[in-house]
Amino acid sequence: MELNVKNCELSCPATGKTMKLAAKEFQLTEYFMRNPGRVLTREQIAEKIWGFDSEAEYNNVEVYISFIRKKMNFIGVAGCSVKAIRGVGYIMESASK
Repeated sequence: MELNVKNCELSCPATGKTMKLAAKEFQLTEYFMRNPGRVLTREQIAEKIWGFDSEAEYNNVEVYISFIRKKMNFIGVAGCSVKAIRGVGYIMESASK
């Protein structure tokens, strides 16, 4: 999986498919990719993506993670996924782990 910072696109070299990401989707994907194998809490994600003073709800995190998962699935990303860690947060993992 590759993230094109210039075009805000997520691509899968194996399938050759590319998908444009909305601003928050891009920020969230980039945050996960900069923290591989690290569990990020909903609070950390909300503060980083929406800001400390934001009125965003924690379910916004879940909604945007759902969007990212769907786009990853659509372009055929294999070997990498965003998993929920019940009661803690989310982690982006590769299948090799």
